[in-house]
Amino acid sequence: MSPSDPPSPFGNDPDAIHRLFIEMLPPDVHLTQLLGEWLPADQLKAIKELLHRNHQAAEASRIKFDELRQLMNATPDNEQLDRLHDDRFWSRVFMDSAHSMSAVGMLAPFMESLFVAIFAGLRRWQVEDLGDTRRQRADDQFWNPQTYFEKDMPKANLVKGIEQLAYSCGLQPFLPAGYEKTLAALFAYRNNMFHNGFLWPAETISKFSNRVTSEKWPVTWFTSVDKAGKPWLYYISPEFCDHCVKLIDEIMDGTGRYLKERGL
Repeated sequence: MSPSDPPSPFGNDPDAIHRLFIEMLPPDVHLTQLLGEWLPADQLKAIKELLHRNHQAAEASRIKFDELRQLMNATPDNEQLDRLHDDRFWSRVFMDSAHSMSAVGMLAPFMESLFVAIFAGLRRWQVEDLGDTRRQRADDQFWNPQTYFEKDMPKANLVKGIEQLAYSCGLQPFLPAGYEKTLAALFAYRNNMFHNGFLWPAETISKFSNRVTSEKWPVTWFTSVDKAGKPWLYYISPEFCDHCVKLIDEIMDGTGRYLKERGL
């Protein structure tokens, strides 16, 4: 800059210019810089589109089933309609289970991998001596959200590990309130579906039902098909899917605000 040039509106301090540039960036840019090629927004868009298609298919199936029941009421004692009703009933029961497995199979891994990617990104941005084996191994445990430290002993607990690590690095205040309850419900349903399929053992159904009550999960999060007055199948509800998608957006926005506040 020559003496005749007008003064820069940003001043002449390179650090100040850098800080001002960082402050001008929106939170989503900070998150993108942290996660690199992970592209969370694009992944979430694909999930939203498939959830919408499955919801449309389920609604079309419901309408056809209701029309069949109306026809049965209008023409009672029709054995052909009775058989058709049975076929469509079971087809709809297990199609809804398939849609639930599809939904939780997208939402739960995305939620888990999002936190893993966030903490891995924060770890990369810290000053680290890569030649220090002791520090490297300690950091491997510290930055792993799947590990929870209880009385200095590491245990496998994803939800508690995420919460504990978020507190440790200062991210917790930027995360949406009550996210831990959502993660607990989502991961519990994911584990049951992918270990047991559509039909869970009676003991598993009973434990899940008790957990819904004891942990006060909203009644709108899961629906059930009952048999002999007790839950026989559990579905993840469209309301809970929408809630999870909204929560993911809030987690990403909160993380972006956290990064921006720290100039990262």
